Amino acid sequence: MESIKATLLNSKMGTFLHLIPGTVSVHLDTAVSHVLVHGIPTSKSLAEIANELTTFNTGLSLTSQPRWLTTDEARAGKTASTVVINITGPRPSDYVGKHLAAFSSTYRTECRLRFNSHTQCSKCQGNGHHSNRCTNPVSCRWCASPHPTGNHTCPTATCRICGRPCSHTVLRCVNCQGLHDAHTAQCPSHPKVAQDESPEGEEEDMTT
Repeated sequence: MESIKATLLNSKMGTFLHLIPGTVSVHLDTAVSHVLVHGIPTSKSLAEIANELTTFNTGLSLTSQPRWLTTDEARAGKTASTVVINITGPRPSDYVGKHLAAFSSTYRTECRLRFNSHTQCSKCQGNGHHSNRCTNPVSCRWCASPHPTGNHTCPTATCRICGRPCSHTVLRCVNCQGLHDAHTAQCPSHPKVAQDESPEGEEEDMTT
């Protein structure tokens, strides 16, 4: 509820508990970061990997057992691959983009990006990829001009609105050239959702 913060509800659990039928206890959510760890030996079990990571990296806490990013078939014949770990703790982001110690070596990490064919890039406004991996020229979602959306300004000299369209803006989609912003749901350039299509993001093994 907008009028009640989770921290307030948690601090006065005895007061609010009877208002939520069937509730036994209240716990605040813990921030979790989904991290890829590259180059882990495929000969190691997931239990061994979890033990090594939490033993030799001070403060590292996992919410669940690691899992391989790809299928058993995709890893066949590989000596190393990528695991996905879910990190929790006071500052889980401290482990993103760093090297974790395990098996007498160190392994590169990066934040896991979830995307599929329906993901729309906030840099070029195209579909099917994440903005963090975009190599296309930048484009404004409002006017299709070659500048970041946050730098959009009114074309008139008297209006000072920035970063969003104003009454003077002529909307134009960079994908279909239609007179609407690039994120309009009805844009004909957006991929159609198949009935049997999974909403989950695509996963790929980014190890070498």
